[in-house]
Amino acid sequence: MVEFLPINLDLHKSHLIKLTEEYFTWINDEVQKHYTIDTFSIIGESILEYSERTLEDLTSYIPPEGIYYIIQNDGSVIGMGALRTIKKGIGEIKRMYIRPNYRGNGYGKKILEILLEKGKEFGFSSIRLDTGEFMAAAQKVYRLAGFQERERYLESEVPTSFLPHWLFMEKLV
Repeated sequence: MVEFLPINLDLHKSHLIKLTEEYFTWINDEVQKHYTIDTFSIIGESILEYSERTLEDLTSYIPPEGIYYIIQNDGSVIGMGALRTIKKGIGEIKRMYIRPNYRGNGYGKKILEILLEKGKEFGFSSIRLDTGEFMAAAQKVYRLAGFQERERYLESEVPTSFLPHWLFMEKLV
């Protein structure tokens, strides 16, 4: 049985760190493969250090500012997805990641639906996200959900050297 659980740091912190580390390692590997960009030199710390640092302050992921989910399948953590406020009335999808062995089963589509519904509950008028050009499967899910490409938004955390290879999207809710 698949469950989409709002994070409880007492229960999920180690899983969240591991998933975030896997997510950034996967992005690093894909960016190096497609564009020969070394993510480690850009961020100036190891993927584990970066993952732990990005999870130090999760206040922007506490309702009604945002929410962070862990996805479990029969008790095993298989993915995550988050939504946060980036400015009044505007949210941003973050850290959507499904472990490779579980992709293609609709979990990404389902977590996106849940996050979009939460965005409505939080009163967002639009929700934004960023995605790598190499993330074709994710882009398909986003487009089917009504996201459209837009210019880069200032609140994005995408490193400058990634910008030529990155897409920015938005959906009105």
